[in-house]
Amino acid sequence: MDRVVVEAPASSANLGPGFDVFALALKEPRDRVEVRTAGSGKTKVMMENVGAELPTIPRENAAGAVVLSIARKFKLGGEIHVKLTKRVPMGVGLGSSGASSAAAAVAMDTLFGLGIGMAELVRHAGEGERAASGAAHLDNVAASTAGGFVLVPAGAEPTPVRFPAPKSLAIAVATPKVKLPARKTEYARSLLPATVELNRVVHNVSMASVMVAGFATGDIQMIGSGMDDAIVEKARAKMIPGFAAVKKAAKEAGAAGVCMSGAGPSILSLVDGLKEDPTAVLGSVLDAFRSGSVAAEGFVTSVGEGARVVESS
Repeated sequence: MDRVVVEAPASSANLGPGFDVFALALKEPRDRVEVRTAGSGKTKVMMENVGAELPTIPRENAAGAVVLSIARKFKLGGEIHVKLTKRVPMGVGLGSSGASSAAAAVAMDTLFGLGIGMAELVRHAGEGERAASGAAHLDNVAASTAGGFVLVPAGAEPTPVRFPAPKSLAIAVATPKVKLPARKTEYARSLLPATVELNRVVHNVSMASVMVAGFATGDIQMIGSGMDDAIVEKARAKMIPGFAAVKKAAKEAGAAGVCMSGAGPSILSLVDGLKEDPTAVLGSVLDAFRSGSVAAEGFVTSVGEGARVVESS
């Protein structure tokens, strides 16, 4: 094998109270990473980007940084050609760099037959997040790598804990067209409080526990009832005009739970597709944005699998 193509999905992190811990893989959209090898000798990584203007210097590119991390760890020589095809929109809270990073990690592991375990795959994928945002956050990359709903424990070598999602869980994603700073993630983190009242911490721990119990038992209403964040989302709400009205509209239309996706500005609504119409929920959210004179667009999807090989030769 000298060529492999891997696709990895978008993801939504935090999911309300699970700041930097929870993430959910989406079925679509998906980034694609092709890795080819040629020759031997000194390691040389070459980047090509399709669908977005991104750095071609490997260490500055999410996929390229992951390839470099793995090549150095396993002392892989020769030319490594990386082609990144961007399909996950950037800067809207859907784990775009995480999808690229996860795809690159699985592509390298597969191409060179390294047998890397999930914890180490996620850690290498985190180097792509470091290149893209300045810090190796592991929630998005864990979901894009493993699929389903994941929680990432704290620690130097965290092994993601994965739960399959209920089969009827549908996801409505709405993205308002709002102007945000160029380094949005850093800005969003700057809004967070330095200290937090104990009662709000207790609330979030309680809600996060309810969410995990919901995924463990396959109860969508329980999952949705736990998506209530009294700390991070409250601090970031001002980033999205009409945020409270949008959440209200989604719930009135049948959403089990609503939250800001990652650092925003996308809004994620979880819907039990056996009981409610996710397309109607999305329509209500878009209407709520428009009522506030905010243009928005969106789509309906479901929970996705993790990074997967789609071609090899």
